[in-house]
Amino acid sequence: MLSPPRPLNAIPASISLASSQRQHVQFLTLGPIKSSSDDINGETGSNEPNASTPIQQPIKPPDTVEIRFRRGSRRRRRNQQQDGASMKAKTAAHPKDWESMTLTEKVVELYMGEKGILFWLNKFAYASIFIIIGGWIVFRFVGPALNLYQLDSPPLAPTSIFKG
Repeated sequence: MLSPPRPLNAIPASISLASSQRQHVQFLTLGPIKSSSDDINGETGSNEPNASTPIQQPIKPPDTVEIRFRRGSRRRRRNQQQDGASMKAKTAAHPKDWESMTLTEKVVELYMGEKGILFWLNKFAYASIFIIIGGWIVFRFVGPALNLYQLDSPPLAPTSIFKG
């Protein structure tokens, strides 16, 4: 038992489950929307055809519908689009020659440039964190373990750390 095809401009009005566990769907068809600007006299509901208004042919729906499934997350797609835009911006921006720069441009480039002073200071600060942590581990654990020196007090037991 085939049901007649539903119109393309139909939306489900209500969905109910029958006793035989079959799903029945009622569709509400949408008609053309009329506004007050459609009629010259400003009257709505007039049955006389208007000569100035062209008669619209019904739009024939296409035979096939193309559905695209988007793969991946929105964030990944947005990042890929931004990466593509940033790559275009990098290739479009050509650095000036050192000889063609003014004195202030040279100073700014040495201070904040791609490999300027701030770049190297940041690299040094990041590396010094690991150097200090590594040095403390060597001083605290490796030196006494190799009997190079002894600390004044033995290490605290884990249970006495919270007692004080």
